[in-house]
Amino acid sequence: MIRKILFTPTLLALFLATLAGTASAQTQVSPEMRQMAIAVARACRTDLKTYCNGVERGEGRIAACLRQNAEKLSSPCRTALADVALR
Repeated sequence: MIRKILFTPTLLALFLATLAGTASAQTQVSPEMRQMAIAVARACRTDLKTYCNGVERGEGRIAACLRQNAEKLSSPCRTALADVALR
């Protein structure tokens, strides 16, 4: 299930918005999406540092890293990702 969650367009937009820090003109992020992105970033902070620390941001590389390590993600990270996927 976690692998499917990491492929959702909403999640990709959330990660892009969170990791970039701002939304570009092409990727408009609602305040709700920004809040969800912040929640995911907080919940997955340790996982991102542990599994994706050296991964360059952009072009889906962070999402790909999380997909590759999906089975290792912490429970809070998995829960946050699942919550986003349900919206």
